[in-house]
Amino acid sequence: MLDVLVIGRGPAGLAAAAALGERGVATGVLGPHGPVRWPARYGAWADELGPAGLEDFVEHRWPETVVGLGGGERRVLPRAYVRVDRDRLAESLVERCERTGVRRLDGAVVGAEHHPAGSTVRLADGEVRARLVVDASGHRPALVRRAARPPQGFQTAFGAVVEGPVPGVEPGRATLMEWDDAGLPPSPAPTFLYALPLPDGRVFVEETVLVGRPAVPLEVLEARLRARLATRGVVLPAHTERERCWIPMGGALPDPRQRVVGFGGAAGMVHPATGYLLARTLAAAPTLADALAGELGRPGGTPEGAARAGWAALWPADRRRRHALFRFGMEVLLRLDAADTRAFFAAFFALPEADWRGYLSDRLPALQLAGVMSRLFAAAPARLRRRLATPALGPNGVDLVRSLLS
Repeated sequence: MLDVLVIGRGPAGLAAAAALGERGVATGVLGPHGPVRWPARYGAWADELGPAGLEDFVEHRWPETVVGLGGGERRVLPRAYVRVDRDRLAESLVERCERTGVRRLDGAVVGAEHHPAGSTVRLADGEVRARLVVDASGHRPALVRRAARPPQGFQTAFGAVVEGPVPGVEPGRATLMEWDDAGLPPSPAPTFLYALPLPDGRVFVEETVLVGRPAVPLEVLEARLRARLATRGVVLPAHTERERCWIPMGGALPDPRQRVVGFGGAAGMVHPATGYLLARTLAAAPTLADALAGELGRPGGTPEGAARAGWAALWPADRRRRHALFRFGMEVLLRLDAADTRAFFAAFFALPEADWRGYLSDRLPALQLAGVMSRLFAAAPARLRRRLATPALGPNGVDLVRSLLS
């Protein structure tokens, strides 16, 4: 019997398995047959690389980022942005797993049964027994349970690589958000351009909905991206690298009483205000591994106790409160039209740098985070303040208060 079975060989699963193996925990990591390949590309703030162990996996770095607010208004942010080398990162995590004796298992999960001594995970063609199961299978988890309410929002994006230059995309700067929507077809939610000028002269461009409910279809985003590029004299090639993203955001946290421990997207670790996940997940892998190894290794340690310890390590009280505040912010964004969204981000990036940096990186304790949100409300135009206050008067406000007091 394994000590821990990790489900999933994405960044979360391999990082958790490697950290457990390095602590002497008998670990297996389960995923589909074949080599490890990740379809998504990952961006991150450069100052988050250290805690996440990503310093050696930078594919490209932009020393500054730009936010476009429509009508030619732009903010240059003195914060470096990087594109992570996903292939080198995957190779490194696989090597760490192999070096520490983590067993590679191929298969697809169809269910699980739990008993006092451990769990039996049923596969399409067999079963695996382990004292504890970590579900790192992504946004549609194999085993982790989450309540349906409060409902999630969804970040969707359609991206492609085009031949540069793209007017308005500066070679030395990453375009984090360009909210100008002049000449674009209708969309159920505001969208922005995310653009990364690449060293070979090409440009990665992506039309993104920060958050929508229901999810904005990828076909809508592709049409808006084509129209946006057309206004700049750029054609989306018929045969080029494409990227399609669908990221659930916010919603209820998983039930910490369940016997399966989630990690990464399966644990609801996506930043509810930005959709970012990679840096936080990799930084949290040692914390999770310490908690599980400590409980499983102590005399009298039980699988149930290890599951409780794992959930507590990932979601301590202050982080749960922060999640509630971010979730409230997400509900605010869901109610803003394109003009209000531009006004919101104009006010947001006019805040002191420490405020917007801390908010985007999820580094602030709940009390400080609430202070940032209060200062943003005070700095917003009167019309926008009325829109920002509306969610506080309904079920979202009640849910926020309940979460902060729990």
